[in-house]
Amino acid sequence: MDGPVARVTKREVRVLTPDRVKDLLGTCAPCTYWQTVPHNGHRPDPDPLTLLADWVRDVTDDWGPPGRIVYVEGAPVGHVIIAPARHVPRLAAFAAGPSDPSTLMLVTAAATSASRGRGLPKALLQAAAKDALRHKSRSLDAIGARPLALGHHPCIPEAAALEGAGFRIEREHPTYPRLRLDLRNALTLRDEAAEMLSRALARVPKVHPVPETPHPDGATRARVRDGR
Repeated sequence: MDGPVARVTKREVRVLTPDRVKDLLGTCAPCTYWQTVPHNGHRPDPDPLTLLADWVRDVTDDWGPPGRIVYVEGAPVGHVIIAPARHVPRLAAFAAGPSDPSTLMLVTAAATSASRGRGLPKALLQAAAKDALRHKSRSLDAIGARPLALGHHPCIPEAAALEGAGFRIEREHPTYPRLRLDLRNALTLRDEAAEMLSRALARVPKVHPVPETPHPDGATRARVRDGR
C-alpha cells in the first residue's frame, strides 16, 4: 500500500501594490507611522488603508514597488516594505536620520508565527535585498531603539535585534541610532538572524490613527540634538 502523499504548499512572492495593502497582516497590520508626521490634531488622519495605498502608488511612480508580500495557497503570510528616505516622512523626527534622500530604508517586515519556521523571514529580506540591488542600492538602513528609548513606538525595532540580524551602526545616537545592512550579506542571511529581525519588526499596532506625539520620545528634534 502506498504511503501518505505529502501535501506541497505553493508559496508566491508578489510585489506590493496599492490594492494589496489590505494584505499587510497579523500583528503588523497596516500602520501609517513611518508614512506620516505628527500634526498635533490640526487635521484628521485619513483611513490608514487609503493612505498606505496612496503612499505605495507614489513610491512606485518615483522609485518602484516598495516591497513584497508572500502568499501561501493564496493567503498572505508575510511582507517586507522598503523605500527611499525621501518617502519616509517620519525620519525627520530622528536626529540620526539620513541626510541623503536616496538612502534606502527598511520600513517594516513581518511574518505569521506559523510560517516563520519555514524560512519565510529570510526569503522576505532576500527579496527586499534583490529589489534594492536592482536599483543599484548596496545597503539598507533602519532606525533602531536603544534601551534608553523608553516607551518608543512599536514600529521602531530594537537596535540589538537589528545588530543580531547583521546590521551595523551607521550613525550612533543614545536612543535612536541608524543602522545599516550590507545587501550582499543579506543574500546569505542566516535563518536565525532573519527570524530575530522578523520578530523585532512584527510588533506593530492594529489599524488605528498614529498617536499625536511631536517626537518618538516626546521631545523636538532640536532638543535631541542639544541633548536636552
